[in-house]
Amino acid sequence: MNRRNFVYTTLVSFPAFAFANEAFVNSSPGKALVVRAKASRFNQPTPFHGINPNDLKLSSKDTKGKLSTFEYVGVEKVGPSYHAHQFQDEVFFVLEGEYVFQVGDEKTLLKNGDLIFLPRTIPHTWVQISDRGQLFYFLQPAGKMEEFFLQLTKWDGKASKAQYEKLGKDCSIQNYGPSISATDQHTLIDLPSKGFVVRANKGRFKETTLIDGVNANDIKVSGKDTGNELSIFEYKGVTKGGPPLHIHPHQDEVFYVSEGRYLFQCGKEKFELLKGDMIFLPRTVPHTFAQLSDTGKLLFFFTPAGKMEDFFRSIGGNVTLPAGTDPFLAHDMKVVGAPLQF
Repeated sequence: MNRRNFVYTTLVSFPAFAFANEAFVNSSPGKALVVRAKASRFNQPTPFHGINPNDLKLSSKDTKGKLSTFEYVGVEKVGPSYHAHQFQDEVFFVLEGEYVFQVGDEKTLLKNGDLIFLPRTIPHTWVQISDRGQLFYFLQPAGKMEEFFLQLTKWDGKASKAQYEKLGKDCSIQNYGPSISATDQHTLIDLPSKGFVVRANKGRFKETTLIDGVNANDIKVSGKDTGNELSIFEYKGVTKGGPPLHIHPHQDEVFYVSEGRYLFQCGKEKFELLKGDMIFLPRTVPHTFAQLSDTGKLLFFFTPAGKMEDFFRSIGGNVTLPAGTDPFLAHDMKVVGAPLQF
């Protein structure tokens, strides 16, 4: 999103504020929350099998129970049991490696940049088939997955079968069978009939949105998929800069940096983010960002979804607004300052 060309700029200039570079920047009302790469939301690691990092990034406490997100780094070719979440949809985005996902009786292969949406009540599982892998995943609503992983970590594999079954029941997880193996002979299909898959470099509805004509900004999960509670986008920047300082009165916004270097401003604070860093930007607080590297990638999302899909369609050339229309105001936002100088 080019600093000079993103929709329009204002003549207002703002002073530079000190960067915040702590490994973990705690949140308070009206302030950003930053969780650095390889860190967990409350500094409580919950590794899968004791060695595969599975860090909470966004807590149900941050979203009033609407959403939780995790980052998984796989160093083993393993995966969870065949299970279903009774009251939660689950979304996985592959950051690195290759995975076989099973949804119902169907299996599909996911690679870098692919996303899969797994509907509640549908049995599913996955297994990593590459030597190393990385996933960013979402539970919507949050449910009790944070508590589930914390308890598994405390038990460290030493609980009884009855204890595991009770924990699953308490967390509304139904177990249907064992995990699948990376060495199994998997019969794969491209697109499962339950849920959906969005492949790398593709959008949810097979549409392309280009910011400033060159920066891909793809819808990965739509508000139509989530009761308007969540929308997920992937941005691939090939120009430096970003949008003007603006406000979302009704939505929280979260960015995860998967490639490149970015400067974010929230209120009067500025934060420099690198690969693996995440920032939560609360509603009603002025914020913006600028890409500092020549290229970059962001996974970002809004809770609730609001009108952001149509906003990006309008500034990306997919929808033409009436002459003189402010695209920010038309989609429940307000510009309050200039883009970041850098």
